[in-house]
Amino acid sequence: MKTIHTIRAILATTAAAFVVLPAWAAGTDSGKTATGASATAPANTLAYSDRERMTLWTDEKQRLESALATGHNKADYLKMLSDSGYTVTSINADKKDYLEYEVVKNTNSYEVQIKLDKAGKGESVKVESNIWRADTTKNVLRGNRMEQPPRYMASNSAYSDSPRMARWNTETEKLEKALAEGKPLAAYTAELKKMGYQITSTNDRDKDYVEMEVVKGQSTYEVQIDLDESGKASKVDVTANMWQSDETEKALEKNRR
Repeated sequence: MKTIHTIRAILATTAAAFVVLPAWAAGTDSGKTATGASATAPANTLAYSDRERMTLWTDEKQRLESALATGHNKADYLKMLSDSGYTVTSINADKKDYLEYEVVKNTNSYEVQIKLDKAGKGESVKVESNIWRADTTKNVLRGNRMEQPPRYMASNSAYSDSPRMARWNTETEKLEKALAEGKPLAAYTAELKKMGYQITSTNDRDKDYVEMEVVKGQSTYEVQIDLDESGKASKVDVTANMWQSDETEKALEKNRR
């Protein structure tokens, strides 16, 4: 990541300013997204930039995977998570052969997926991105404490990432194909609108880099566009949107109703 983006991320944590999506958004009026919705971003938009945070997130993910070794029972894994500083915010699955937890530590959230053998010991442990989050997870990420220990409820399975990832990956590939390199920025916002996406936050807007959060239905992505000197995209990445702005969360909640 360019040094300037890191510096701006630090400065953003001490500044308070409302960032509005500018008029380059496919010819829309200033303050409107490509879909016509309000594009006023949170004051600290760089705080939601995944590119800024991914290195630390990945390092922490690897440490957690190392701590959660196979061969242990459910109680052991819960203790390991607690000892590692994690709060279990949702139990998405609690079966004889499979456990799934949403966990939070500071501003990072993960989904822990544990396959159990017939003896109830972990034979496979995965730590994945937690894209579809329970309300309790969102609440803890905002800095609040769990009011009571999480309990498994059948409705919690709606937040499980694993059943949705195949479709999510397919949609990611479609987006990346549609947002091909070599176009000006307005072309990308127009294409996002055409595909039914709402731009909910602009996390970074520089001459050489633009980062947007987009929502469609119950799915959200982060679109990262590197620009060349002529203002055309030299690189376009569509990634998981793991640090979601308030506007993104509101859009997802609205679509869930």
